[in-house]
Amino acid sequence: MPFLITAFCGGVLFLLSLRPYEKAQTYLKVAFMDNNNVIPQSEGIAGLNIVQTDIDTDFAGETFEKGEVVYPEYGTQYAVVECESADIFAPVYWGGGSELLELGGCNTPSSVPAGGEGNTVISAHVNTFFAGLDKVKTGDKVTVYTDYGRFTYKVTELISFNASDKKYLKKGTRDILTLYTCERDLLAESDKRTGCICELEKREFYTEAKGDAADEE
Repeated sequence: MPFLITAFCGGVLFLLSLRPYEKAQTYLKVAFMDNNNVIPQSEGIAGLNIVQTDIDTDFAGETFEKGEVVYPEYGTQYAVVECESADIFAPVYWGGGSELLELGGCNTPSSVPAGGEGNTVISAHVNTFFAGLDKVKTGDKVTVYTDYGRFTYKVTELISFNASDKKYLKKGTRDILTLYTCERDLLAESDKRTGCICELEKREFYTEAKGDAADEE
């Protein structure tokens, strides 16, 4: 019996010594994104073409209030999401599933890309890229950087919902950003989701919309 107690305590101490990402390895294979039946555009049903992109988060050139939102290929990193108050700085992939969730956040294809008209829904694992999401407060600034523009949001509502509840994940008509993750629970997969809704405050496109540029000539 003393040996079993010692072995158990040793195992617990070993797990506690691991980094949060390593603790979560068992759960990283479980995708909690909403099911969206979207097929990767370039690889078909059988494969997933993952593309990593170098997103410029320090763009200093001229920007425009109106521009074109670019829908990326499924599996492509098209953005970086940042919230300094919650220590979040994560790559964002267009798509969902366990493979992409190991690499960053996932923008649900049933929603819209950052800066688009409607709801942009991004999720990530609570033990990795969205570990600080529970620190977000109303009024905090969230910025999403893409290769076509930079978009600034303000947190207006903190949310909590069941995994089966899709009301926060719909495209809708409001220009908002929804960030969410699993409720923190290392012992089992949680059915609870927590996160925030952010209102779009500023669009900064790197290229002016074609119609607007033509009107000025």
